[in-house]
Amino acid sequence: MTIRSALLVPALALSAAGCIHAFPAVATPGPAEPAPSEAPVPPGYGRIYVDVVDGPTQVQVVEVVEGTEKVGDQDMETETLEVQSVCRSPCVLDLKLGQHTLAFPMRGSGGVDLADVTASSNPTIYRRSLGWRQSGGAGFALGVLGAAFGGVSLVTGAALLPVGLAKDRSGLILSGEITLGVGALLTAAGIWTIVKNPVSEQAGAGAQYALPESDGPR
Repeated sequence: MTIRSALLVPALALSAAGCIHAFPAVATPGPAEPAPSEAPVPPGYGRIYVDVVDGPTQVQVVEVVEGTEKVGDQDMETETLEVQSVCRSPCVLDLKLGQHTLAFPMRGSGGVDLADVTASSNPTIYRRSLGWRQSGGAGFALGVLGAAFGGVSLVTGAALLPVGLAKDRSGLILSGEITLGVGALLTAAGIWTIVKNPVSEQAGAGAQYALPESDGPR
């Protein structure tokens, strides 16, 4: 078994341990009346007013680009965000008619929350409450390292011990037993540390509301 395969052991263990403490999403904000914009809406575009309850915030219009990346001998699916435009809320977005994706920052981290909006011939307002993510700190990082090295030791010991037993070589048997024992202790200690120092997060929430139709720009 390779080292890459060995790393699957702590990864599965971390998932089982629930290393991310996810709170219920924040409350969805209700509609609001935006300040009018004097600029006309270009033909074929729809106007979306963006308002973030938590205050002025950078909002990105993004496109999710799917691809593949070679990792060893395997092709892994990837997703990247291609930024189309940026505004600072409260702001006005004139987008081509149809569906678009907005990216909002998560407080406390460099991550983003994605939201789908629809640009239509009638103006709308999209209101958002931001989510947040809090790191588990040094304890979480140490726990991940412990679980990772423990997983590698477990697999190494599991490989050495059968060979030693098959060949009746006491040195290999002892090495396998020690490596297995150390790996089990490291993995258990790592998972325990992660559980005690979890990453906490709460997803943001938003909704898009229709605005009254008007004869001219809002």
